[in-house]
Amino acid sequence: MDQWVVVVALFIVVLGLLYKWSVARYDVFRERGVPHEKPWPLIGNIPIRAMFGGVPVLKHMIQLHLKYTGSPVYGIYALRDPYIFVRDPELIKLIGIKEFDHFVNHNQMQNNIQESILSKSLMSLQDGRWREMRNILTPAFTGSKMRVMYELIHSCSVEGVLYIRDQLQSGSAASIDLEMKDYFTRFANDVIATVAFGLSVNSFRRKDNEFFRIGQSLSIISAWSVVKAMLHALVPRLMKLLRIQVLDTAKIDYFTSLVNVAMKYRQEHNVIRPDMIHLLMEAKQQRHAELKDQTKDARYYKEFTDEDLLAQCLLFFFAGFEIISTSLCFLTYELCLNPEVQEKLYEEILSVNQELNGQPLTYDKLTKMRYLDMVVLEGLRKWPPAISTDRVCCKDIDLLDENGAKLFAARKGDVFQIPIMSLHHDPENFPDPETFDPERFTEERKDELKPSTFLAFGVGPRNCIGNRMALMELKSIVYQLLLNFKLLPAEKTSRDILEDIVGHGLKPKNGFWLKFQKRQ
Repeated sequence: MDQWVVVVALFIVVLGLLYKWSVARYDVFRERGVPHEKPWPLIGNIPIRAMFGGVPVLKHMIQLHLKYTGSPVYGIYALRDPYIFVRDPELIKLIGIKEFDHFVNHNQMQNNIQESILSKSLMSLQDGRWREMRNILTPAFTGSKMRVMYELIHSCSVEGVLYIRDQLQSGSAASIDLEMKDYFTRFANDVIATVAFGLSVNSFRRKDNEFFRIGQSLSIISAWSVVKAMLHALVPRLMKLLRIQVLDTAKIDYFTSLVNVAMKYRQEHNVIRPDMIHLLMEAKQQRHAELKDQTKDARYYKEFTDEDLLAQCLLFFFAGFEIISTSLCFLTYELCLNPEVQEKLYEEILSVNQELNGQPLTYDKLTKMRYLDMVVLEGLRKWPPAISTDRVCCKDIDLLDENGAKLFAARKGDVFQIPIMSLHHDPENFPDPETFDPERFTEERKDELKPSTFLAFGVGPRNCIGNRMALMELKSIVYQLLLNFKLLPAEKTSRDILEDIVGHGLKPKNGFWLKFQKRQ
């Protein structure tokens, strides 16, 4: 009997200590005057159903954001960690641009990314090393460099159209239903393969090619991956000790070997191909020349190694594989449900095609298509590629508005979340936000856009370096699809997509289904 009393007593003590540990950080927002909901022990403000994919996550985020109308910030405890969400555009501008030196870095996740090659990627680097890498990479993403790579992306777009044509010809019906997530993932896969890894794989013809199969497995968020990520956030030292990793290192090694083999072959055979590997190899040579320049102080020039180059290729893979395919799914979904927008865009595409007089579409023609640009921007407004971005405060600062009034007192270590999706669906920023309206981005109405509210590619010096390439991909495939096909709702097309997107991926329960009808 005494033994059971001891066991029960120990259990109660352990339970009490666990409870105390789980709520130890839940006084932060109350002490700082940040409005927030009362957190639950251990899980904070994250609904339990949301952890297991049972909540329309985007809809929940937007509703939570609108709940705090009138407040510049609000707080959310994600498990034990306090995150300050920024609502006020002026505050976003201060954090992202004006006071950037106080908010240079992203929040560092405690998982095996920081022990892997990805720790050298532009997304993960911090402080001076980030600035240095950004300066090295910026010349590789200019308009002139994008023009050089356009042909590679154009070829992938043409292959995507040929695939749908073949599907229509193989059947007797005048139209065909396609699940667009699979379709655009194959397109994005082929673009990444050719642009970032120097490979031509054609995932429309070779459906189970190795590059696509491994890439897709890395992008799928399984329940076990979510559990591992949560455990890394709660007990990082234990997870490191047990060597439990979020990312599959064997699959990362596959892409590593692809880049290493490509670089070695090109160096040995003096091969030049207009892709990302070539541009990064040029950047590496430029940095090597700077290190040899005796007029410059070598202390301020860190070498750009093969590992640095590889890390950027892997970053482009993760950014391009999922983000591009998801953005295209949402954009074509909106076009099929807004036939008047689709028709107006088709008229512009048809006009440009007639001007080309049988010649292929050029980069210059594509970038000058005004209505296509407006449609793509509105797609990115309503369905931004990243639902949020973050910044970490590196030293205390009082953030003041233009009149000198204090908006918020930021303290070292504060993690600020900028909720892009919620900001884009806030009627204070975009009137009637649920309406797909490309006219928001006309030259005549551009003054109506509130600064620091359209954040499709982030904000300030740490915005997305690849935004030109992303826009080129989106516009290239949309041009080709609308030139050849009419996009119509299919029987399985979602009618309330915000309600249908549950779980951890940005995909409705039944997929992104569209009907393609060949134009006469």
